[in-house]
Amino acid sequence: MNTPERILITGSSGYYGRAVVHDIRRQWPGAKVLGLDVVPPKSDEPDEFRRCDITSPEVRDIVRQFRPDTILHFAFVVNPMRDENRMHQINVEGSRQILDIASEVKPARLLVSSSATAYGAWPDNPIPMSEDSPLRTRPNFRYADDKFQVEQLLKKFATDHPEIAVSWTRPCIIYGNGVTNFMMPLFTATPLLVLPGGSDPQMQFVHLDDVSGATIRMLEANARGPFNVAPPDTFTIRDLGKLSRRPVIPVPDFLCRTTTRIWWALRLPIFLFPATLWDFIRYPWVVSPARLQNELGYQFRYSSLDVVRLLLKDTGRLK
Repeated sequence: MNTPERILITGSSGYYGRAVVHDIRRQWPGAKVLGLDVVPPKSDEPDEFRRCDITSPEVRDIVRQFRPDTILHFAFVVNPMRDENRMHQINVEGSRQILDIASEVKPARLLVSSSATAYGAWPDNPIPMSEDSPLRTRPNFRYADDKFQVEQLLKKFATDHPEIAVSWTRPCIIYGNGVTNFMMPLFTATPLLVLPGGSDPQMQFVHLDDVSGATIRMLEANARGPFNVAPPDTFTIRDLGKLSRRPVIPVPDFLCRTTTRIWWALRLPIFLFPATLWDFIRYPWVVSPARLQNELGYQFRYSSLDVVRLLLKDTGRLK
């Protein structure tokens, strides 16, 4: 296949979209990039930008007119919304519309951002999980379940359209320049760290530069299927406590959930997530990057420990 020349990016103003636009400029300086988002980009602007909702009917005409050979679908609500129906509509129905449009315009490549949370956080998860491990969704956590549902759409689309190189990334927790999300305060905002139910599972952080770098490598290789995007090393909350010199205490799981449920209901600041997030703190969802490394030759620039140190340094917690 030829290299990308006309690239459509949904969610182009988000941190993932902007990082990929930046890397596209270096990798394929002659490529034309059209960005779609509900807000204008703050940096790394695409060649052309259209402000629109991914669920809007106008998206179809915009894509038809642009005639992309590559579609990158990054538009997705990450931070929890109180209106979960609307969140689901954007995440899953918006993705469904993009796939429907792709079946019509037939780009050479379609790459979608999924998440390692699609595997689900369970006490019996193997460590690490490969792309062949089954996805066992947590339906009570909207973000992760929406990623799971989008992957079901992707698998069917890839089967129905073998002429298109369909691939998707499964990153772990992302951090890097300009990245903020609802999980960061759990690790940085408090004078002590909590072990829900006494659990201290292994975790992973991936740098935004590696997520973007892996994405570019997948496009170069016209890759197909899912790719875990996470460094091979792991850390724990106790490790965080040592790095930031904060006490780590076990707290009953019911108390974590009850407190969070009340906090969420009262719309208090800082911890902006529902109680169901605790499953992803209490149970492991560690993934193996072996496919990305062995098949595509990608080498991570940052380890999980590097990214954790950067996060703690940026928030004034590194001792």
